[in-house]
Amino acid sequence: MNIVLLVVDSLRAASLRGTSTQGPRTPFLERLGRETVAFRRAYASECWTLPTHMSMFTGLLPSEHGAHFQTMAYRHRAPTIAELLAAASYHTEVITRNSLFDGTVSGATRGFGVNTQVLADLGRAASPFAFVLALAKPRVRRLIESSGFFSLLQRKNQAFLYTLARMGIPADRPALQHALEVMARHRKRGAPYFLFLNLYDVHAPYSPSPASPLRPWRTPQGWLENLTLPALLPKVSSHAYLKPDFRMSERGRRVLLGRYHRAIELMDGKLESFYTAARGAGLLDDTLLVVTADHGEAFGEHELYFHDASVYDTHLHVPLWIHHPAVAPAPVDDVVATRDLFHLFRAAGTDGRLSGTLLDPAARAARPVALAEHFHYPHTTGLLERYAQNIAAAVVGARKLVLRREGPLQYDLGRDPDERCPEPSTVSAFEATCRRDGAPAAAIAAAAEHLRRWERPAAAA
Repeated sequence: MNIVLLVVDSLRAASLRGTSTQGPRTPFLERLGRETVAFRRAYASECWTLPTHMSMFTGLLPSEHGAHFQTMAYRHRAPTIAELLAAASYHTEVITRNSLFDGTVSGATRGFGVNTQVLADLGRAASPFAFVLALAKPRVRRLIESSGFFSLLQRKNQAFLYTLARMGIPADRPALQHALEVMARHRKRGAPYFLFLNLYDVHAPYSPSPASPLRPWRTPQGWLENLTLPALLPKVSSHAYLKPDFRMSERGRRVLLGRYHRAIELMDGKLESFYTAARGAGLLDDTLLVVTADHGEAFGEHELYFHDASVYDTHLHVPLWIHHPAVAPAPVDDVVATRDLFHLFRAAGTDGRLSGTLLDPAARAARPVALAEHFHYPHTTGLLERYAQNIAAAVVGARKLVLRREGPLQYDLGRDPDERCPEPSTVSAFEATCRRDGAPAAAIAAAAEHLRRWERPAAAA
């Protein structure tokens, strides 16, 4: 069976609840929820791109695979899903403009035989953006040099500013078109394929226009927002919001959230075009299609922005839709982890059996648990103390426990979905609460083992 993994970078579930009149309009994603197995409580393993993708590629937690802020590489001996599928004669290809998958981060694309970078042109259409980028150039250069979101090779490369500018211009439509062409070509050859696309148009700078990260200049509001961007974006695209002197105006927050929601609306249309074309050509008849996100995004929730320093649901709770030709569409309310996609992909690429995978209702019901971790970036000075620590979390049913240096905090996500009212707790108390809720023993045991491992001083340093 062919496998296509579409990861919409930074797409949080909180903006897709469908009940808010202020959220984005996503008619296609609502339709996808009716035509696939739609997971309403899927959780990422970390709050940013590299560790969550490596969890999906290996089935391991960040503490196990080791690819996070404190290493910026994947060097574990465990094979990635791309390596396993390549060994099974699959065509394996990564298609994206995300710099984390450009080959400079050691091990991040291990097993992919083809690496297709789809970057927009900095031509005449993008010249207004080049002007705005010029205004921000010193700030952006400092961001590249100080941020943990870029590799060492990128930070030392003076030309990377140009690449970063091209990354900020929407290019997911041609990336999806390229995927359709690869799918059609390999189907004609009768050769199986595994395509991974990291779709970047919802990621900061949250492009609100089809071909530009800028608003149209036709209105005063467009001019004001465009000229504000050089100050706004570097503030959230680095670790500045984790420092004592960080300030974000309410207007600035609304501008960023408005851009984000507009970017989601535009992505909705791009995904619809891809899905309609793929289905119309029969390309989904023998293909496992997964649409998900690597993590969410914050816009002032818990005093955070962007994606860092968090195991809150605004970053961990992500959408997940799975199309399998032999599985009927259905909504799923069980807690699941996106790192378990590894086991589903491995099964699809070998014997095709779904037992024990995300598409097995019995397996989901027996173990409704999601585990998460965050390893802080150690090379930025001046962070508030509460952000200079590693943290861990476990979700079982409606209960969540977070381990921090200050002590364990328990949340009732049923009554407190925004995690505003934590209660001091212990791992034992969390276990007891989950048992009273009637949670399966296997889920409670997995959460307790994870949390107790993180209680050891060496793990939580």
